[in-house]
Amino acid sequence: MVQCEIHHVGGDDLIVVSGGTKPHIGAVVIATWSDDHAQVFSHGLPHHKEEDLFKELASVWCTTFQKNVVVSGGIHVDNATKEDIKHLVDKTWESFFHLMADQKSIQEISS
Repeated sequence: MVQCEIHHVGGDDLIVVSGGTKPHIGAVVIATWSDDHAQVFSHGLPHHKEEDLFKELASVWCTTFQKNVVVSGGIHVDNATKEDIKHLVDKTWESFFHLMADQKSIQEISS
C-alpha cells in the first residue's frame, strides 16, 4: 500500500514515497550533509500532512549515508481514521527501512 523508490542522481539520492488510493506530491524535503550533521529544509503543500514524516525520513537517510537526499511524494486514503493513518505511517517506515537495508547491501558489495 506504501512504497519507497530510490533514484540516484549523481552522488545524491531522491526517494519517492507513494501510496494509498491517490498518490500525489504532498511535501518535498531536502536533507544536506554538512559539517557532520544533516540540515533539513522542507515544504509541505497546503492541506497535506506528509511533511513531518518526510522530514524524519530525510534526516535518518542523510545521517545514515552521510549524503544529500530529497524525499518527496504523498500518501492518501479517503476518510482515513487515526488508525488508518498510523497504519500508513508504520507501512511507510517499513518500506523505508527495507530500502535502507537494500542500499546498505549494495554499498557493502561495492566496497
